[in-house]
Amino acid sequence: MRPTLPLLAALLLAPLATQAADASTLSPVPPDATFSQIAQPSGFAPEMPKLSDVCMRLFRLNQKGVSPERMLDAGSEFHITRGVWSYIEDKSFIEKVRAKGWEFQGSLCMTLVDPKLALKDREGKPIGTNGQSDQPLFRGDNANPEYRRAYLERAKRLVDLGVTSFQRDEPDEGFFDWGKKGRRDAIPDADLLEFHRWARTEIEKHAGRKLTFSTNCHSQPPFMQAFDYRMTEVRFRSMDGTKEIISPSRIRDIGLSARKEKKLFVLTGQEDRPAEDYRWIWATSYATGNLYIIPWDQFQNVVLDPVTRVPRIPVNKLPRIFIPKEKLADLTGFVRANADVLDNYEDAAVGGYDLQDTRFGTDAPVSVAGGSGKLSAFVRAKPGDANAPVAIHLVEKDKGAPTTLRLSTARFFGKQKFKVTLREPLPYDAALHAQAENEKRYRSLLRETILPTTTDDASTLVSVPALSPWGILVVEKTP
Repeated sequence: MRPTLPLLAALLLAPLATQAADASTLSPVPPDATFSQIAQPSGFAPEMPKLSDVCMRLFRLNQKGVSPERMLDAGSEFHITRGVWSYIEDKSFIEKVRAKGWEFQGSLCMTLVDPKLALKDREGKPIGTNGQSDQPLFRGDNANPEYRRAYLERAKRLVDLGVTSFQRDEPDEGFFDWGKKGRRDAIPDADLLEFHRWARTEIEKHAGRKLTFSTNCHSQPPFMQAFDYRMTEVRFRSMDGTKEIISPSRIRDIGLSARKEKKLFVLTGQEDRPAEDYRWIWATSYATGNLYIIPWDQFQNVVLDPVTRVPRIPVNKLPRIFIPKEKLADLTGFVRANADVLDNYEDAAVGGYDLQDTRFGTDAPVSVAGGSGKLSAFVRAKPGDANAPVAIHLVEKDKGAPTTLRLSTARFFGKQKFKVTLREPLPYDAALHAQAENEKRYRSLLRETILPTTTDDASTLVSVPALSPWGILVVEKTP
């Protein structure tokens, strides 16, 4: 990735504000509809990532202090299923990744050093990664036949090396760097769409199979039609640290926005934040039908001085971020352990902290009483399956405390009674995690507790213990 401040400001701030209204556009729900009827199918193709996938950057082989062996070990320690957004083109390494059963995602971004293939400005001079330049690296000219030949040749080589999917960073060839400064006209939307469709068609023709293609993009340009999902950054706070950007409702809106176009968001961070922040956003991402990339070998962006707007530390001086396994592997393992209530489950209702579900009028199907005041509840169900359990993700953003949930009884299985089981991740234990990874049996990494319930007319009350930060209530029919 080759970020610049204008690009990141545009990607990370304005699009999120646009998406914040998506939840309010959902249609009203009939009074007798159950959660399995409310939840809508994702429309995902079979090749798409699953909602129980765990993704980690496999960035480069020449990273200081990160040997290939350490990279592979970290993937196992975090129980990953996908190595993503990689610039590695080493056949031996990719074979080792594939031998572990992981998907391997290559990057379609080119390290372009030939000025004859570069995009040109109004003066006919090459455009570099940060503006007009006679030195590489350059922006690619999608209309140049020789650039296309080189682009496709490299993509075919990656397929032959064992790449199973592709990520494209800067799919508009850096419009935010040069287009906004008047260096040249923007590449027309139709041309960008044509290029990415052409590339995908030719790459899949060479592979002889369907592949998945993601791109770093928040907005909804026409060229998104050529991609299956987005893999891009979100921030906790603005770049000067003065404004909160992300919240439970915004993460949910990101997922809802993607579902409108039958797509997925795979989120990643770019800030050196306490592990508690990454634990919260990890849990909330999965609770809303998004994925989140483990912040291990993660890009770190600059922080601006709020007065001078000058970076406190230059971007080329910032180290990458490596979260310790002890701080997150309990939650990555929890994802693997809950595949049965993650895969093919979709949004059905929300309640609690920072969430309003206007589809139900004044008849909230789930509400939270007591506790810290910052417990969010996300109800997810399997569309059209009246017998499948319903999952309620509970994510705590503060110090956890016992709470009581009030649930609309009939929304689950009509008149059928149900039981409620709480699943929680066990505290991290290296030996237990190593055994689970070796045996590929991840249910040993969670604890299950049947919770007491009481029925009050049309509602069911459930007492929930303190969570830190995530638990899943699995609601199942009983005879």
